[in-house]
Amino acid sequence: CLNSCARLPEGSPRYDMVYKSPDIHVSQDHLTSTCLSYLACHTVRGTSGASTGVFYFEVRVNYVKLGGYLALALGAHNIYQNKAVRPVAHYHCFAYTSQGEILSMGQTVIEGLPRIVSGDSMGLRADFSSGLLIFYKNRHPVGHIGGISGELFPAVIYGNEKFSTTIYTNARQRLEVPSFHQETAPKGIRLEAYDMTAKNVSGKGFPTARASSCYRSGTFAFEVTVESLEEGGFLSIGIGSLNIAENKEYMPPEKFNSFCFTSSGEMFALGQVVSGGHEHFYQGDVVGFICNLDKLFVNFFINAKEVGEMRNLSPNMEYTPFVVFGNGNFKVTINRVPKIGKILALQEKMSQESKSSRQKNFLDNE
Repeated sequence: CLNSCARLPEGSPRYDMVYKSPDIHVSQDHLTSTCLSYLACHTVRGTSGASTGVFYFEVRVNYVKLGGYLALALGAHNIYQNKAVRPVAHYHCFAYTSQGEILSMGQTVIEGLPRIVSGDSMGLRADFSSGLLIFYKNRHPVGHIGGISGELFPAVIYGNEKFSTTIYTNARQRLEVPSFHQETAPKGIRLEAYDMTAKNVSGKGFPTARASSCYRSGTFAFEVTVESLEEGGFLSIGIGSLNIAENKEYMPPEKFNSFCFTSSGEMFALGQVVSGGHEHFYQGDVVGFICNLDKLFVNFFINAKEVGEMRNLSPNMEYTPFVVFGNGNFKVTINRVPKIGKILALQEKMSQESKSSRQKNFLDNE
């Protein structure tokens, strides 16, 4: 969650003390901005922008009155000069408003999307290779627009006094969360919400959905919310080889090199049951794992509580997260901000400190 004291990754944008309306106050740490005037609109720009690759920026809405106006925008370097609800074309601005609109080059191009209220988060993901800009509310995609190009900066446009937002400091981690892999999804699986949600629409068999990411080394986490799972229904979550989406069995055969945890509290490895009697998970639960491919083990979690561990993963393998769906219209959604993220961050910190200590001891012994 939000931690205003956390250090932003190098190069991440903060609110700019210079490139802003005089009627906007920016906090000393450059993370919170507040509008001081009720006259016209006022805009604050980020300290850095992007023109290539993928860029993600997210803020928490601290306060916006019901029916009030603010917008999360991406615009040209001079976007901070804007004083209009719909920035004119020369600001080269694309924005999502608290009224549930998407703006492009001075025009409202989409209406009727989810509105933004106090406490919500607003995010934008710009992919300059494809020209696609996706907007997020509370880490769920809510709309998109194409055609972005050139150097663009994040900005917030305020419509009234006391409206305030704070930059999330862990935007990079949020961006790294994978979606489900559209290209390998079997016919029985329907992907929704920009491929973050997977559902067994066939209601039969054991179709398998894999993630879009794959890993050969290091530590990574994957977590889903179980949106729909009837009593007695079956789901499993785990890691497997990149062809795991071809699996049609409740227990993936050995050829898929899988390690997984099931809703019935069993752990499967390489086509065999390795243990049972663990905690079950149900509809509404949050289920995930942290996998360490350097030390070859995976820990499973239900609602951020560790419920199982498997060691001796196959070395020199490329793994991808997956979910196996049982006989029913069961559905899961990938969590953009995993509850186990703090556990992963702590493990990585401890691992880095241990590595630094080992390096120091090695140098001391030279």
